[in-house]
Amino acid sequence: MGAFFITPRSPADAPPADAPAEPRQDPAHKRVCDRFAAEGFAPPAVRETRHWRLYVFAKIGAPAHDAAPCLHDDDAGDFCAVTGTVVYRHTTGRAAAALILADLKAGGLDAREIYGQYAILTGIGGALSLQTDPIGTYPVWHNDDHLAVSSSFMAVADATGSLSIDPQTIYEYVFQGTTYGDRTLFREIHLHPCRRRTTFGPAVDTEEIHPLIRGATDPAPLDVHLERNLANLNRYYDALTAAFGDRIDTALSGGYDSRLTLALLRARGVSPSVHVYGRPDNPDVIVARTVAAGEGFALEEIDKSADATIDPAAFGEVVRRNMLAFQGHPADGIFDNGSDLRTRLDRCAGGRVALNGGGGEIFRNFFYLRDRPFSVRELLWSFYGAFDPAWCTDAFDEGVYLANLGRKVKQVLGTDSDRLARIDVEAVYPHFRCRYWMGKNNSVNNRLGPALTPFIDANVIADALAVPLKYKNSGMFEGRLIRAVSPALAGYMSDYGHSFADDPPLRRRLTDRLVYLRPPRARRLSFRIKHRTRPELPYWLTPQYLREAIDPAAPYMSRFFRIDRVNSLDQLNRIYTLERLFEHAQPRGAGQP
Repeated sequence: MGAFFITPRSPADAPPADAPAEPRQDPAHKRVCDRFAAEGFAPPAVRETRHWRLYVFAKIGAPAHDAAPCLHDDDAGDFCAVTGTVVYRHTTGRAAAALILADLKAGGLDAREIYGQYAILTGIGGALSLQTDPIGTYPVWHNDDHLAVSSSFMAVADATGSLSIDPQTIYEYVFQGTTYGDRTLFREIHLHPCRRRTTFGPAVDTEEIHPLIRGATDPAPLDVHLERNLANLNRYYDALTAAFGDRIDTALSGGYDSRLTLALLRARGVSPSVHVYGRPDNPDVIVARTVAAGEGFALEEIDKSADATIDPAAFGEVVRRNMLAFQGHPADGIFDNGSDLRTRLDRCAGGRVALNGGGGEIFRNFFYLRDRPFSVRELLWSFYGAFDPAWCTDAFDEGVYLANLGRKVKQVLGTDSDRLARIDVEAVYPHFRCRYWMGKNNSVNNRLGPALTPFIDANVIADALAVPLKYKNSGMFEGRLIRAVSPALAGYMSDYGHSFADDPPLRRRLTDRLVYLRPPRARRLSFRIKHRTRPELPYWLTPQYLREAIDPAAPYMSRFFRIDRVNSLDQLNRIYTLERLFEHAQPRGAGQP
């Protein structure tokens, strides 16, 4: 299923206790349907309880023969709907929804048999409940008092009468590509707590159902860790291929994660569709082409830059369509040549599941930090310092920004300490970095068709976090995983300058060691040094095109940025993205951080 929306029913809508609940064609109902139709969704299925109405929408790119929402009703009048993509007991879609409903009514789900990025909505005994995947990589938003709850950020924003800007999250999004914690760009909209179940009755209640997966470093030998993690990955990919067969699309680049994904798929005898993004001379394309030729499978090479130039008069509509399709503020922004949305739809055509290798860094030293404790501020300097205060107006205070971001890190980890053990730094990766940065991408892909990010899953990350850092350094552990699954695929060159047939060579380990030793305080300056001049603008960020989509004076965002000084094209795109979103949402004044 592609999306859902929950809203209270007015007292006048409530049927007598002995009357069946049926959808009502009232003005509120029409507003919901029109709002999602604008985002590209077909008319919904509707289920009602005494106090609430649930709308469920099929995926935008669903094939004609499977265009109904993922919704199961049982003989007792109870129901289960699933948005996102779930694999449960080796099934997916409506078959999985039926099993989930039966198991919930019988006492609970088998946590070792459920995979994916999803929201589960059930109506059991007249009570409507919502829970998401335990890591929260499928985001759900709600406004104050839960008057609108949805997998669509734009739908919640449009349903909320009056919005106000949260400056902290503006800077988070522009600098990092996402917002963190339960706060969003608008003070009145919040992120659903992923470790809790929400029940909608006369009141809205929550209860914790998923503990934080923190992990603890296990000093076991390397072979023990390899065996454990391979067992977890094998169980996941057994379930995945049982549910989808050959209806799988995956990327192949020059790195670790896509190679491990492909190895796990081919080990099960499936033939996925394989693609690579980039120009013909891109290192990823060269590596992928070599692997495909050597192993004898087809490879689709996709050069997004080769798309025809958009006419300026049509550009405003491209940006509007991107805004609605990409939840208003995707990591890459909404100003492009239209190829991003097109290629995402292509990947899920025919009901294929689009696999994303993101999160494979759970098997590596993602933050490139030494094996010692770090303060929260040192962690932020090391990885979350990609900004230049000189690009900001006086509305920005670097100390306040980092303090607020640090509080969110501690909140996610459930700690009051400013000093993080090294295992807690590792836990920041799945629970902070991946949940908030990757969640938005998962959300977008799952609106269009089935999509999964296997390496960031509750059944994978616990044992991955337990791997000692010395095994993760320089990609050794993930290279060994690839080699264990497919020695043949491991033998091809990577864009790291070596294959995965052996452990990383000395030159790679020495190069990485120099990064590990770089002080966090110095790391925060790297971005500013690299972005001292502005590169050439792509045509979609030039004044001729901007004026077709936004007010070129950027009245909203010029309160936060000296836009003429911004030298990062990514951040410039996100600044203009927010300008377009705010022109649509018409929020009130900036307020205070």
